[in-house]
Amino acid sequence: MLFKTSLSVGLVGISALLTSTSALAFDDYCTPKLDAYLSNVQKTVDSKYVSERQKDVAQKVLDKVKASRNDTKDCVLIDKLLP
Repeated sequence: MLFKTSLSVGLVGISALLTSTSALAFDDYCTPKLDAYLSNVQKTVDSKYVSERQKDVAQKVLDKVKASRNDTKDCVLIDKLLP
């Protein structure tokens, strides 16, 4: 009986560890991709060779991401920004 209990506790612990590790890997994939996208958008805003209309649109994208990034996961934002 003790063996079954310790085995089931061990399996639950291992599955929790694997689940958390895969979740971290998923976040690590999305965050750098989103950061690269936002860096390019920021370059558009800062560029002197881009029209004012394009700069305005790029700034609106940056503002929306800043407003929702803490509430929304990076992968959700990537799905919205990069269809």
